[in-house]
Amino acid sequence: MKKAIFTLLSVVLLFGCNSSKYKIEGTTVDAEMNGQTVFIKERINRVWVSTDSVKIENGRFVFEGVCDSAKIAYIFCELPSGERIRQPFVFENGKINVSIDSLGMLSVNGTAQNDILQTYQYDKQKLYERADTIYKTLNDSTAQPEEKKNAEIEIEKLNKEEVAIDIRYSTENVNTIVGSFIFESSFYGMSIQEKEAVIALMDQETKAKGRISEIIEAVQIEKKTAVGQQFSDIKLAGIAGDSLALSSLIGKTEFVLIDFWASWCGPCMKSLPELKSFYDKYKGTKLEILGVSLDDDENAWKSTVEKQQLKWKHISDLKGWKCEGAKLYAVNAIPATVFINNKGVIVGRNLTIGQMELIIQKTTK
Repeated sequence: MKKAIFTLLSVVLLFGCNSSKYKIEGTTVDAEMNGQTVFIKERINRVWVSTDSVKIENGRFVFEGVCDSAKIAYIFCELPSGERIRQPFVFENGKINVSIDSLGMLSVNGTAQNDILQTYQYDKQKLYERADTIYKTLNDSTAQPEEKKNAEIEIEKLNKEEVAIDIRYSTENVNTIVGSFIFESSFYGMSIQEKEAVIALMDQETKAKGRISEIIEAVQIEKKTAVGQQFSDIKLAGIAGDSLALSSLIGKTEFVLIDFWASWCGPCMKSLPELKSFYDKYKGTKLEILGVSLDDDENAWKSTVEKQQLKWKHISDLKGWKCEGAKLYAVNAIPATVFINNKGVIVGRNLTIGQMELIIQKTTK
């Protein structure tokens, strides 16, 4: 009897060991990828950390091992062109398949959670492809004003569609690794009400997760700086070393725009030409801009302001993402903006230039 129990226990343990392993098998159809290194990386405290790597041989690569607990990780690879690609996936025990197509697109599937995450990625990619076509019109110098106006309307529709996708996947997969990851990656595009609706579906274990608990706290702060609320004052070091407070600007122009940005932020740099044109058009009695930099490198901040000829007001505490001003306005992604009228009331957050122009024009008629 003891022998039978021991044999049964051995089988159970053997089965348990075999099922508690992962095997990530990757393929590529591009022969030039042979010899390239594929990395598994994690994002820890906003820093990329490599946990494993392997070279591609004969169009294949394999990672094997044991995963103590499921988590989000990323597949990284450099294409022969020098372009770097990455894809999030659920790093868990089981059979996971990775493929890199002829265009350098990554896909990951095989386990239930990775299948869901990949479907989400496909849905977002389709939306981005549609957006790229519209942006070509916006950036076309020969496009007529009416064409650009229609393109802006279409982009706004796509923005709403993207938020709807994020909410759907966050809601349908709430209390899972995939659901939490999607919510953590996209909550900044949701309204306070939309974020609270997703949070309300979370169990206590999910709410207690580090990043989720931070978001829940940020939502409460955001309520205090939502549209219709009185502004919260920011007072930080100015670019000349002096001290400058947001309150000293309120009431001197019809509107003040707080622009949260950083020299290392690609989207921030891309938005500068349009922001500069907006400022040049309305500066004076109608508009002032207060740039709040999330840089932690003083030279990078100051040299960018000078090189880009950003003529509005600038402040920073050089604390990066720990910027006190950003915390005060629950800023979790940049560029981010807060639009304030001359009475100190917040009239918009993360508005487009077109939307702010409409508010200015209606107010100053």
